[in-house]
Amino acid sequence: MTVDEAYERICRAIDAGRPANGYLVVGGVRGLGAELTDRVLRHIYGGEADLAAHPDIHRLAPEKKSRIISVDAMRQKMIAPMDMTSYQGGWKAGVVLGADRLKAEAANAFLKTLEEPPPKTLFLLLTERPEQLLPTIISRCQRVDLPDARARLLDEPWRGRVIDVLAAETLKGQTARAGAAARLAAILEELKEKAEELVDDEVAASDDGAGEEASKDAVEALVSSRYREFRSDFTATLMSWFRDLMALRAAPPSHSAYDDSGAATPLVNESKRAVLETRAARLTRAAAFANVEAVEEFATSLDRNLPELPALGFLTDRLAFGTEGK
Repeated sequence: MTVDEAYERICRAIDAGRPANGYLVVGGVRGLGAELTDRVLRHIYGGEADLAAHPDIHRLAPEKKSRIISVDAMRQKMIAPMDMTSYQGGWKAGVVLGADRLKAEAANAFLKTLEEPPPKTLFLLLTERPEQLLPTIISRCQRVDLPDARARLLDEPWRGRVIDVLAAETLKGQTARAGAAARLAAILEELKEKAEELVDDEVAASDDGAGEEASKDAVEALVSSRYREFRSDFTATLMSWFRDLMALRAAPPSHSAYDDSGAATPLVNESKRAVLETRAARLTRAAAFANVEAVEEFATSLDRNLPELPALGFLTDRLAFGTEGK
C-alpha cells in the first residue's frame, strides 16, 4: 500500500483508541518506513513537536559492531519506559528500527509487552527483512507493506558472479546446465561461509563482559538466520534476471529497446540489456512466464530445506535460457 493509505489506516485506529498491538512496517527503514513513522508520530504529537527528543517516544535500533538488538537493550530502552506513565499524559510510542535484528532473547522479552500493551501505546516495528522475525512477533502485529518493500539483491562480488552464470552463452545441453548448477551451488557455499564469518565477528564484538555469552545453539541459530538472508538475496538475484526476460518478452515492440523518444522497458540488470534482449527474442511468452514460476518454486524448495545442488540442478533443467533458437 502507499504511505498515504498506511498513514490513514493507522491514524484512524489511533483516533478511535484502538490501534493494533503493533504495526510491522515492511519497507525501507531509512526510506518509506521512516517517512510513515515520522508522519504517524506527528499526527500523535503535533506538527511542531521535536520527535528526536520527545520524552514519550522511545526508539530502539541495532547497536555496536554486532548490529544486534540485545535483550538488555530491549528491557532498558523499550519495555521499561513503555511501562511507565506518559510524561505528557497522552500516547507513548515505541519505534524499533531494524526489528529483524532482534536477538531471540530480546524478541521473547518483548513478546509479553506486545501481547498486552499498556493503554495508549503505539508500537512501530520497521524492517526490510520480515522473514527473519519470530513468527510469534509477526502474528501479533498488523503488517504494512510499503512500495519500497522489495527483495534485496546480492552484494558484489556474488551478484555479478550469479549474473555471469546466467548470461553465459554456453548454457546449451544437459552437461552445461549441470555445470551452471554447480557454479551457483558453489556461490551458495561461499555465502554460508561468509555468514559464519560475520556471526563470529558479531559474537566477538558483543562479548563485552556483561554476562550475555552466546551459546553454541544460539550461534548456530544466528548463522542459519544470516545465511537465510543471503540465500533470499541469491534467489532474488536469480529472479531479477528472469523477470527482466519476462518484462522484455511481454513489452510492446517499441519498448523492448530504446526508440526515438528514449523509452525502454526498465530492467534491473541494465548492464546486460543487450544479452537480455537477444535472449528474450528467442523465448515465447509462455516460456518467459514459466521461468519465473520455476524460480519461485525453487525458492520454496529451499525453504523446505531440500539439498541445494539437486534443487539447482532441477531448476536449470527446467529453465529456458534463450541460448538456442525457437
